[in-house]
Amino acid sequence: MWARLLLCVLCLTSAGSHAEPVLQKVVDGDTVIIRDQGSSYRLRLLDIDAPESQQAYGKQAKRSLMSLCNGKIEVRTSGTDLYGRTLGHLSCNNIDASRYQVAQGMAWFNSRYSSRTELAPLQQQAQQQALGLWQQPDPTPPWVWRKHFGQHYRQRE
Repeated sequence: MWARLLLCVLCLTSAGSHAEPVLQKVVDGDTVIIRDQGSSYRLRLLDIDAPESQQAYGKQAKRSLMSLCNGKIEVRTSGTDLYGRTLGHLSCNNIDASRYQVAQGMAWFNSRYSSRTELAPLQQQAQQQALGLWQQPDPTPPWVWRKHFGQHYRQRE
């Protein structure tokens, strides 16, 4: 009887021991640090490009992602980029984070590297409603900003 009870306890313990990924830190509007299975990694969200932290609307984009991801998260990874960051999709409270950031006007749909064409109309709608970064008359895309200022801001990270 004790052996059976011990076996049941061991089964329940091992079944519940698989930890869910945890959002450790929001780096900016399209990058987070995830803790999963005892290790941490930097996750770069696919499909979007958010303003850099020192760029106009950079802090707002970061806060937007932080407020979305204050609960349960799900991560689907799909490789790494040239900088060693893990690439993937992040869902927070069952909401796709990339989709959310574009719809809120907190990121550009990265059409050059993404095939998720359903994000393009969300960006157009955010532009028409002047949401987030689209409140600016001519917002500078992050890839243009990085070309001009990238060597300066990387030293501060």
